[in-house]
Amino acid sequence: MCRGFEEQETRRDDGGCRRIRAPVSCDLCGENAAVYCEADTAFLCRKCDRWVHSANFLARRHLRRVICTTCRRLTHRFLVGDNFSVVLPESKDKDTS
Repeated sequence: MCRGFEEQETRRDDGGCRRIRAPVSCDLCGENAAVYCEADTAFLCRKCDRWVHSANFLARRHLRRVICTTCRRLTHRFLVGDNFSVVLPESKDKDTS
């Protein structure tokens, strides 16, 4: 399952179940998440990410994975620092999920 989505089960008209994907919400404010911080185990929107990761020099060192704005999946792009202008190059390790 993509880490950028939560799967939800719904009932079809014929009684069968199907799985749909929904964007993951920011753990702090509920808006659509833009990044995932593994150190904090949190999905965050841009505003909350900036607020959390500008708190101190330790938080500014957290690497966060960017969520694709089109498909809502985690990309291989990472952020570091307290704003979205600092983007590291793509990771050479391919994610198998």
